[in-house]
Amino acid sequence: MGGGGFDPKAYSAGVDALKATGATFARSAAATATGDFSKLADILNPRKLKNGMRECCFAPGFSDAMPIVVSIDGTGSMSTVPVEIQAALPGLIESLVAQGITDHPNVMFICHDDEIHLPPDAAFQMSQFETGAKELTESLNQMIIPGLGGGNCGEGYHISFYAAANHTRLEPFERDGTKGYFVMICDEQPYYDAADPAKFGTKPSLAKEIFGDDIQAEVTMLDSVKKVAERYHIFIIRPGHTQNGKNRAITKLWQKLLSDAGVNPEHVLEVEKTADIIPTITLAIGRLNGADDHDMVSVLKASGIDAKGAISATSAVVPYAGASTGLVAVGKASAEIVTTKGGDKPKGHARR
Repeated sequence: MGGGGFDPKAYSAGVDALKATGATFARSAAATATGDFSKLADILNPRKLKNGMRECCFAPGFSDAMPIVVSIDGTGSMSTVPVEIQAALPGLIESLVAQGITDHPNVMFICHDDEIHLPPDAAFQMSQFETGAKELTESLNQMIIPGLGGGNCGEGYHISFYAAANHTRLEPFERDGTKGYFVMICDEQPYYDAADPAKFGTKPSLAKEIFGDDIQAEVTMLDSVKKVAERYHIFIIRPGHTQNGKNRAITKLWQKLLSDAGVNPEHVLEVEKTADIIPTITLAIGRLNGADDHDMVSVLKASGIDAKGAISATSAVVPYAGASTGLVAVGKASAEIVTTKGGDKPKGHARR
């Protein structure tokens, strides 16, 4: 997929696979067929956020609430991965409940675009925090996956971090400091237009256009990541089945960005198969919550999921109140990154 252009054959194959599961995803299919990516669904339009926020709240009858944001790179260099994630994401809710990790996962998804290739009004979508697989599927059905651009250092990663930092409200964190989870699924480098994330990021004009925000100066990507890290555990997932998913130099750039933001760089996870991404998210969250690895794998296997890839990807994730294994998720590529030393308990969601 040279230059990150849209591959209609690959996209059609992904859509056909989805149809076989009974999924429709009509808005994305219509946008692809017509080439009109400008008509965002109201429920995904960041210009129509209620009180400017997406909120994860406690609900009657549940003992907790677990905020999870999954940000999907929807550009062409991601191949069919976004379409496959679109179909698989509701399974994350079911998996976390089945594992006993939480009885009330709140999943919000983001799909960001290529700022260079496409008009800004199609650049960004963000859902509500959905608490049921049915509701999440209904929202996902409205998502447009452009499948264009990519590979040109124009991916809007910084916008996703800016949105989570400034336009999400987490009741669990407000109550007792319980963090949520922010997962970025991406293949390209994190630096927009090959720039320095400590100097460049979300411009005032873009913040105004997408969110209606009035900011006086550009918010750097590094500052947005730091702000997200205050309320979320951050994971970067790099799928192997993408244009640059196996580029270790890009992996190291993500590791450095997380390290500079005070985030464990071992949370940059390389996942070979797209089918392993949702199990990888489940296991990573489970490990931070002290769930038993053997039990989690057993539940996944009982659901017909081969967890080998997910186990490998999450081997370096520090368990709740546990010491690091000393392993790194990407082998020699991360040798320049300082790995976690101690057994500090992450200040985040833990079963009580």
